[in-house]
Amino acid sequence: MLNPNIKPTNLTDQEYILYAKHLIINEVGLEGQKRLKKAKILIIGAGGIGCPSMLYLASCGIGYIGIIDDDFINVSNLNRQVLYNFHNINQHKVISAKKRLKCINPYCNVITHLYKINHKNASEIIQYYDIILDATDNFETRYIIDNYCYKLHKIHIYSAVKKFNSQLSIFNYKNNIRYSNIYSPNIKLSYNNCNDEGILGFVTGHIGILQATETIKIILGLNLKINNYLLIFNLLDTSIQYKKIYFHNIKEKIKIKAHNTKKLNYFITKSKIKQNYKYKKQRQNLIIVDIRESYEFSKHYMKYAINIPIVKFKLKKTIYFLKKHQDKKIILYCNTAYRSLLVSNICKYYGIYNYIIKN
Repeated sequence: MLNPNIKPTNLTDQEYILYAKHLIINEVGLEGQKRLKKAKILIIGAGGIGCPSMLYLASCGIGYIGIIDDDFINVSNLNRQVLYNFHNINQHKVISAKKRLKCINPYCNVITHLYKINHKNASEIIQYYDIILDATDNFETRYIIDNYCYKLHKIHIYSAVKKFNSQLSIFNYKNNIRYSNIYSPNIKLSYNNCNDEGILGFVTGHIGILQATETIKIILGLNLKINNYLLIFNLLDTSIQYKKIYFHNIKEKIKIKAHNTKKLNYFITKSKIKQNYKYKKQRQNLIIVDIRESYEFSKHYMKYAINIPIVKFKLKKTIYFLKKHQDKKIILYCNTAYRSLLVSNICKYYGIYNYIIKN
């Protein structure tokens, strides 16, 4: 829960009418509405995720919304970036977003930052806000957000989309996990850019609304079930996975490093795998685990690979199987980096050394 000084905060007569349906909810009430009015939220990225997030945050009565983006609106944005229309083509996203939000809620103060976030400006911008929403689409920017939210002790709500899949998590809340606990900067994910993938508007809309929902829950002090979890949604088969992320403090990390010379995860190329598979003796020392869904595996798979879908990694028998074969080199394969890293971190928690095949 945020703890702003709400004593000097008052609602106007029109705000009482505007938020009438909020005020009769036990979990909100007058005090909760004042908390919302006092809150300062920064949304980094005014695209498919950022648009629905800021739309519902403004309509809920957030007092201050900061938007940072340097991009212009084009026709291809309109299928998912719901704040814009054809009349806004070639306009700056943050300028158009501000005009639209002020029409939705004139009591919401919208602060525009018409540039990209980077190492030079991140600290100055982020320090003024209570909660930071990551609505970006590339790993380089996500690491910048992670770094400065951690340094400035700011709550960081992360989201990402790819085709029908999306992810959501809360970082730096009550000194818990951060983004780099899931995706370590050492593994260099910059080659994987979300702009290269297609996306449907309802996928970004779904995750953007959930991002706004978690923001409201933090402000009001409501129950956060996803703290220390990574939520993975697949809207194609309407599935939700809760992946527990285990936080290791600095002492534990030092201890592991001192007593263990082996890396718990590492990237390996396909060419290196093919080289190791030339001879039967070398093959006997390797296990390739394809973590894709069964239908993906059946269409195309690597020779000698076994299929254990990602959902199976919450089962004890899967962990037992991998532990039983720890004398061999365990190699994880998936066509998406984030799934490989997620499974790698689960294995890491159980002390199972593993390698990830880099696409």
